[in-house]
Amino acid sequence: MHDGLKERLGQVEKRYDGKDFRAIVNQVKKDRINDDELFLQIENISRKRFGERVAFTAGVPLGNMLESVITIAALFLVFQINSDWVFYAATLILMTTLHPLAHYVTGSIFGIRFTHYYLNGPARIEPTLRIDYSSYLKASGRKRALMHASGVIGTVMAPLIAAVIALGRGVNGVVFNLLILFLALVVFELMTSTKTGDLMRAGREYGLK
Repeated sequence: MHDGLKERLGQVEKRYDGKDFRAIVNQVKKDRINDDELFLQIENISRKRFGERVAFTAGVPLGNMLESVITIAALFLVFQINSDWVFYAATLILMTTLHPLAHYVTGSIFGIRFTHYYLNGPARIEPTLRIDYSSYLKASGRKRALMHASGVIGTVMAPLIAAVIALGRGVNGVVFNLLILFLALVVFELMTSTKTGDLMRAGREYGLK
């Protein structure tokens, strides 16, 4: 089945053409093709390209463990040290760690797997999960959309979590500043992520069944 697409992918394997590769992936999504052999072929090409572009990676179990340990450590500090700078530092840490963890949890619920952690983002320092295409393409467009959007939700929730803890500890000035940061993050994500980030991907996938 879908021999034409497989032949095109064979050409991409021999001489990578990003535009044609993305066109094939988009056609698979649009036509809601269900072909495990085709999915695996797409995944193999994507993973090979990923290996050529990204030097430093970590396994998903190790990455999740590190992200979880850092998250717990940040929360432990805000409960143990009643200091403004600790709340702000913990918020920045949570903004970084909750993003990929939210992707992982949501993706796992919907059967989407991941292959590696790597550093990405504008400064190439943001821990990011690489998606396994062979599972990603099996999920519905709405499930893929929710997986993409979950990362943004994780990021913007970080100052709210810290604000709730600060409120419980009576640090009202910090609560106000963290709520301002939360609103600023919402505006920032709506202005940027809808154009080049996770919200853009979520919107793209949501329109596909």
